Amino acid sequence: MNGSAVALQLVPETAPAPQTSIEHRIGTATVLAIGVMSQGLLEYWDGGLTTTTRALGGEAVARLFELQQSAPDLDFATMVRVQGLKALRARHAAGPDHAVAFPEAPANEIIDGVLEMLAGVTVAMAS
Repeated sequence: MNGSAVALQLVPETAPAPQTSIEHRIGTATVLAIGVMSQGLLEYWDGGLTTTTRALGGEAVARLFELQQSAPDLDFATMVRVQGLKALRARHAAGPDHAVAFPEAPANEIIDGVLEMLAGVTVAMAS
């Protein structure tokens, strides 16, 4: 050693990422599907659905299908409704216009649309 001091810096071990609950993942996936569905409607009204949005929509519904398959004992439709609405409310509250009352009726209608798409995938995958 030449007399110079060396400072050792301790690096804490990184803790494993906490697992999110199935309920949280369902809510997040529902919001994603609703967002893509909304984007698709805007594109459709503006002249046509883009291939990117179509692909994202397929991925969003596939994610919900995977979650549904991973929890066969869960009342999945109810969970999509409850957790999807909860996640939408959380996202809405974080927005710039959070003082406005959350529009529950339209949210329920679009959640119905997500569930209809999921039901179609479920039937197709069963055959």
